[in-house]
Order: sequence, then C-alpha cells, then structure tokens
Amino acid sequence: MGDEPEAGDLAGGELARVRAEIDALDGDLVALLARRERLVRRAGRLTAGATAVCDPERAVRVVRRARELAAAAAASREVAERTYRAMVGAFVDLELLASGFATPGPAGTLLSPAGPEDAGELLVLQRAAFAEEARRYGDPGLPAMVEPVAELSAALAAGPALKAVAGGRVVGSVRGRVEAGVLHVGRLVVAPDRRGRGIGGALLSALERAVAGAAARAVLFTGSRSAGNLRLYARHGYAEERREEVGRGVVLVHLGKDLPGPPPGGRPG
Repeated sequence: MGDEPEAGDLAGGELARVRAEIDALDGDLVALLARRERLVRRAGRLTAGATAVCDPERAVRVVRRARELAAAAAASREVAERTYRAMVGAFVDLELLASGFATPGPAGTLLSPAGPEDAGELLVLQRAAFAEEARRYGDPGLPAMVEPVAELSAALAAGPALKAVAGGRVVGSVRGRVEAGVLHVGRLVVAPDRRGRGIGGALLSALERAVAGAAARAVLFTGSRSAGNLRLYARHGYAEERREEVGRGVVLVHLGKDLPGPPPGGRPG
C-alpha cells in the first residue's frame, strides 16, 4: 500500500505532461507566426498605401473566418476571435512599419497618415478629447464638438493629417493645412487615457516634418485657460503672438514658430 502513488502525485504528473504538450504546441505556433510574419513583410512591400495595409474589411473577414474555423474544430469561437483580433492588430502594425507607411511613436504607438476613411473614428476621439475643454469653457458647442463628419472627412482628404495608433486603436491625431508657406496646425488631440506620454508632442513634430520644404512657419491657437496645451506648445518652440477675445470671456492665444528648411540635398518630408 505504501508504494502506491497518491492521488496528488498522479494529478501532478498528469498536469506536468499536459503542460509539456502545451509548451510543444507553443513552439509550433511560434513557428507558424514566424512564417506568417515573413508573408506579412512581403505583403507590406507590395502594398500601395497605408489604407490598403489597414483594410478594415479584410480584418473583419479574417476574424469571421477564424470564428468559423473554431466552430468546425469544436473550439471556442470567442477565444479564436480575441486571439485573431490581437494578432491582426499586431501584424497590421508590423506591415505598416515594414512598408514605410508608419514610424514608431512614444508609448508603443505608430504614427501614420490619416485619411477620409478614418473620419468616423477620429470624430469619436476628437469629441472625447475636447469634452474637458468644453467643460472648462462652459461651451458644449465648441467647433471640435459639433464638427460634421463630412467636414472632417474633407479636411483629412486635403491633408496633411496624422494619427497615432496603439494596438489597433487610434489614440491621437493632428491635422493641418499649408497656405502661403505657413502650416496652420489644428485639432491636435490625444485620448484622455493616453495623455502625458508624449503622444501629442510626437504628432506635432511629425506634422512639422511632413511639411518640410513646403512651409517655413507654423501657427496654431488654443484657449487662454488651457494651461496644458500652452505648456506643450511652449516646449515645442511656439511663442505667443497675439490674443483674441471671441466672446463670453473666451480668449484665444495665437502662437507661432519658424520651421527649419529641408536637409541639404534631402527630400521634403
């Protein structure tokens, strides 16, 4: 009787064997991920633009197919969906980097051009970001809060515009327009839960670089009570030029800075 293994020993041995099988399977999965990565990198070199890389419709199809395959294999469709959503997001980021359509940003973000196809998501982000400003100034009708999606889409089409993406989620954006050699910066926003990580400053600097050679100066404005905005702009070299009272005690602070020219022998942007 004393030589017989106890139930706890049997369970422990079985658990060790199961975990060993899981570890072996993980090795197979990583090998398949490596193969998928090579294919994604090839696709990145063949893709015509950032919009084609992101392709939300294809992402939906991939996740839907994963759920169908999971059901056929008697596996959890929910686990398959969550796994594939995370994987697709990571591979989209990789493809954007491999194709040169994005650059690494702070706090695990990728910075890339924004276009009309991003208008809906950017509008939600913009309203969330400006909600605090609306409360500060007691005005829920701030232009950023009531901007129609068609107007935003047109601004994105005219460009330049950039977005910061983390894990497939847009967490920041900025847009501008160049007129007579001057970059007019507008709607620099960062998701409330991602502030204080350098994302806004990175977007501002990237926008300035994007117009190198096309603009010699950059200008922007913010409210006089928006202390955080004023500190950010001051850190990036913007100096106050004038103040404008626009009614109901709201004063806009207009700021500007000179932009460096393109590097000698280099291309603009």
